[in-house]
Amino acid sequence: MECEKLQEKLRSDAVMIITSIWRGIDWDSVSSRRRMKIYEEYENKIKSASMTGKISVFLNKLCEKMDSNISGADAPKVLKVIRNIEAQGLDLELLDILRSESAYIVLLMREANNELKENSKQPML
Repeated sequence: MECEKLQEKLRSDAVMIITSIWRGIDWDSVSSRRRMKIYEEYENKIKSASMTGKISVFLNKLCEKMDSNISGADAPKVLKVIRNIEAQGLDLELLDILRSESAYIVLLMREANNELKENSKQPML
């Protein structure tokens, strides 16, 4: 049971990290043709960047590959998660999740983004 809780926590951390990278993408430099397959591209680049031994290296690689700059409120959150993962020695576990479950992680990110959009469309009471 403890292992399942750890896996869920790592999945949650993975979603938070890739969502923050996603938000930092310079969308003005992304062509409309590229946007049509951006989720597939993102999954592939997550897999490619995760072929390392440290989560901080993964973060730098994926930001570079996606022309992303994490900023605002996301930056300190990501930094805290990265530091905690490295301090606990869970880099390889998280990287394995990112490699083997990239499609699922991106799907969770998309669902969270859609929920945010829907909530922002609802009128305030």
